Amino acid sequence: MIMIAVVTLSFTACGPMYEYRDLDGMWQLRHIEYENGDTGQLDNLYFSFQKHIINVRQLQSGSHFGTFKYIDDSLHVCFNHTTAEEMKKYGMNDTIQHFRVEKADGNRLVLKSNYARLEFRDY
Repeated sequence: MIMIAVVTLSFTACGPMYEYRDLDGMWQLRHIEYENGDTGQLDNLYFSFQKHIINVRQLQSGSHFGTFKYIDDSLHVCFNHTTAEEMKKYGMNDTIQHFRVEKADGNRLVLKSNYARLEFRDY
């Protein structure tokens, strides 16, 4: 009986941890280029993706959780319990943002919206 329970549990524990292999994980935001031409170099903003949950955080300043959908080359994110003004430091101009995924290869991630182009490195 114990052997059957161990085998059964080991099969259920082997389910997919990451649904989007090249997107899921932690990313450090390195560069923002806004539509108006302004740019910014960053080193303390992080995005994490896993199981349709997104977490954005700034060191020593808190974090925000939301949900995301990744379909083909489009990423759609939605944050509740925050403001559009708060999202601006993360390169978003609203709590609901749509991005085109320009690059996602596991090492580098580039997202483009009508507000800004975000460049990340794997963290």
